[in-house]
Amino acid sequence: MGLLDTPDIPTDGRRVTHVRVDRIGNAGGKELWWVALAFEDESTKPSGMFTDLESAEDLGRRLAGEWGVEVTVTYVV
Repeated sequence: MGLLDTPDIPTDGRRVTHVRVDRIGNAGGKELWWVALAFEDESTKPSGMFTDLESAEDLGRRLAGEWGVEVTVTYVV
């Protein structure tokens, strides 16, 4: 859990539209949160995976500040 290294997904020449913070798991009182840059073509670049919303939102806000975009939080499950 924590930051994800995804050097195989380039950001050069791609427009980041927002940062996604998605709850992708919820079982037995535990949650799993995924943080990713979202591109104009609807693809993503994973940036982190966390077991709590606070940590995921912290990374999301930091990335959003770096890219000058907004954060979208989604409770998928």
